[in-house]
Amino acid sequence: MSRAAYEIRAVGEVPRELLDDFEGMTVSANPAGTTIHVVLGDEAELHGLLEALSREGFVVVDVHREPDVAPDQD
Repeated sequence: MSRAAYEIRAVGEVPRELLDDFEGMTVSANPAGTTIHVVLGDEAELHGLLEALSREGFVVVDVHREPDVAPDQD
């Protein structure tokens, strides 16, 4: 599986409950908005996260793919 790390910035403070379905993320909030760092398995997961934010009325201002993540070790 090809995993990728992302930094997503959204306007406003995103409640943790909204992000419960997405594991392994770090979230930081400040007056300018919320920054989410997450490693996702594929683009479908990315789109699911972005859709969840949009559905709740959050405006995503930036999505940045971070350097490649090492593959899962079996």
